[in-house]
Amino acid sequence: MRSLLPFIRLFKYAKFPLFIGIILMITGLAASISLLTLSGWFLAATAIVGIHTLFNFFYPSASVRGFAIGRTVARYFEKIVTHDATFRILAKLRVQVFSKIIPLSPSVLNRYRNTDLLNRLVADVDTLDNLYLRLIAPFISAIVVIIAMTITLSFFNLKIALGIGFTLLILLIVIPTIFYHLGNKFGLALTQSRANYRTQFLEFIQAQAELLLFNAAQPLKQQLNETEQQWQAYQQQEANLSGFSTALLLFINGLILSTTLWVAANADFGDWDYPKALIGLFALAALASFEILMPIGAAFLHIGQIVASAERVNEITSQQPLVQFNGTNTIQITPNQPIIEIQDLLFHYPEKKELAIDHLNLSILAQQKVAILGKTGSGKSTLLQLLVRHYDAQQGQLQLAGKDIRSYTESSLRQHICFLTQRVHIFSDTLRNNLQIASTTKIKDTQFIDILQKVGLSKLLEQEQGLDLWLGDGGRPLSGGEQRRLGLARVLLNEAPIVLLDEPTEGLDRETERNILALILQHCQQKTLIMITHRLTSIEKFDQICIIDNAKLIEKGSYSELINKPQGFFKRLLERI
Repeated sequence: MRSLLPFIRLFKYAKFPLFIGIILMITGLAASISLLTLSGWFLAATAIVGIHTLFNFFYPSASVRGFAIGRTVARYFEKIVTHDATFRILAKLRVQVFSKIIPLSPSVLNRYRNTDLLNRLVADVDTLDNLYLRLIAPFISAIVVIIAMTITLSFFNLKIALGIGFTLLILLIVIPTIFYHLGNKFGLALTQSRANYRTQFLEFIQAQAELLLFNAAQPLKQQLNETEQQWQAYQQQEANLSGFSTALLLFINGLILSTTLWVAANADFGDWDYPKALIGLFALAALASFEILMPIGAAFLHIGQIVASAERVNEITSQQPLVQFNGTNTIQITPNQPIIEIQDLLFHYPEKKELAIDHLNLSILAQQKVAILGKTGSGKSTLLQLLVRHYDAQQGQLQLAGKDIRSYTESSLRQHICFLTQRVHIFSDTLRNNLQIASTTKIKDTQFIDILQKVGLSKLLEQEQGLDLWLGDGGRPLSGGEQRRLGLARVLLNEAPIVLLDEPTEGLDRETERNILALILQHCQQKTLIMITHRLTSIEKFDQICIIDNAKLIEKGSYSELINKPQGFFKRLLERI
């Protein structure tokens, strides 16, 4: 239950609407009970009076109509106010959760699957709307209405009123406790099975092309069906318990009604007009108590799911980012001076013991072009991850423009470095907007068209929509090579003075690769370029070549220096090729 406290604190952002919602809920519930109670007295009194006696039916009939109208109006506005307040809190919660997630990227979030994160941000947060609508507001309303009903009925008969009131209050404690423990047994399992199903379903949909291509859809379908059946089994348990809670409350309500009738039939109502009619009043008041308790049992049946969802969200928001941007400096680059200086750098990934960077030493001048070679898993991409501070090294120094990289603000670091990873993310948006993210300033359509033509994507402009072409989630209409070239187009539109490229020409044919490399080198004439590559096309045009193997820098120098180095790694590589 303690896991719910962070979400209860969010109520302060909608205190007034939530308070008004509870008032309206109390008003609607009180009007409903008053309507039934007064109707019981009115019908009984008119039956006792008969047709030969004068009886003022205007006041009670007007009151009945008033309570009926009041109940409808109160419940209408209560739904509007409570749901509006809840949606505002959920919006605040989503923003809060998302703001917690952003600093965790990518070091901490790599532990979670993307679909699992989506489930926590959407489905689990949605489940928390029950916290106010089904738990807190109905419980508070029930307490207030029971007390008010007891006080009102005590004017007619104190003993019967106290009997009904105390019985309802005891049930208000016992019933939620019982159904909390019953629902808590499978609440976590139901929430987890729901999350597993949605995760598997999303991944199944996203991988449709590959699954059909390799005829591998059937095993995943079977796994998806098994997960769905497990989820449905837990839902069946929930439905059974929900039906049991309704049946139990109906049975208890029948006992209260029977007991009230038996006690009221032998009670002394004093000098009230038509005292026997008060039997109907108390009987229907007891019957109306069903409306107070009915939402409570079902609500506490769901509390296990609410707590489980809260714990899943808290698991993300309680994570601490591995990298803290506490610096205050801004980057100032001086031409022909060392822009990157690495001394005795040592790094291993969290929860791993093997070194990804082992005592690396490297110096790169401003506006220098550096190519980094090495086999897969040698530590090349890790070095770029450290340069953009996705991680911090455990040992050694990493200086940027003469200062420790940790001394810079995040905004300054992001503005001065353009980083193209191996995976190019295409947003579900237009071609124009997918290119515009490369710059904070407005880019003209003519620039978009020019860059697309240069990277070989002019055929996208031939579509009827032009720059308004919708690319869809993940860029499904584009091939892998086209996605890579779209990423390069973003690089060419970016004005950052430091460019980091991780396998920028992977998946491109030789001719396209040469053209793209020429574009990159032309774009980076006045920039610092660090490029990871497995291919040696145009490698002689780089100022410095660094070779990393087994997390260590084993060779560096210009093309002419390395090609003439006897028994050098680079020379042997060229001879093999």
